[in-house]
Amino acid sequence: FCLSFCFSPPSPASRVGVGAGSATRPEEQPLCQGGAERPVLYRDRACFVALAQHFLMHSSVQAQFESFARGFRHVCNSPLFDVLRAEELEAIVAGQIDLDFTHLRQGAQYEGYASSEPYIDTFWQVLEAFDKPRRRRFLAFCTGSDVAPTQGLQDLRLLVQRHGEEPTNRLPVAHTCFNLLLLPRYSSPDKLRTRLIM
Repeated sequence: FCLSFCFSPPSPASRVGVGAGSATRPEEQPLCQGGAERPVLYRDRACFVALAQHFLMHSSVQAQFESFARGFRHVCNSPLFDVLRAEELEAIVAGQIDLDFTHLRQGAQYEGYASSEPYIDTFWQVLEAFDKPRRRRFLAFCTGSDVAPTQGLQDLRLLVQRHGEEPTNRLPVAHTCFNLLLLPRYSSPDKLRTRLIM
């Protein structure tokens, strides 16, 4: 096949599964000056890919993005946006991505358990051994959100409350409105881990 330095968007019909004859094919867009006459040669392939990527991610959506930006500024018009870095704005909007459960433990409170007892140490060891996706699921289970608040996990004030003894088949129960985890006292770390990941 032979390509020129033009982008040929797929027809709207092919995107929605409609017959090919029912929609007109969108016009080819030159990716650079004289792109329609410039063939893509082996030595130019990296340049073609860079230009196509720029077109798809920037040029082709410029009008839509400008509308979005105007609407965003209209709703969120604040001089703070001019002084915040992207990372700071992301932390305010989406929360912290820090999932270090030692910070969650620092702010935890207990009812029916003492913070220094071996069972609570085991509980935190089990949680700290979780990989990142499992930590996110645990956090969402207890709080309703899988990200940390802006000030960090210690600000969640997770309340771990005793919820029965062995023998029990109870699972841990969470009340997300209160960041409350009802945790039975299981007989072994394996049973504790198994019940936490169910």
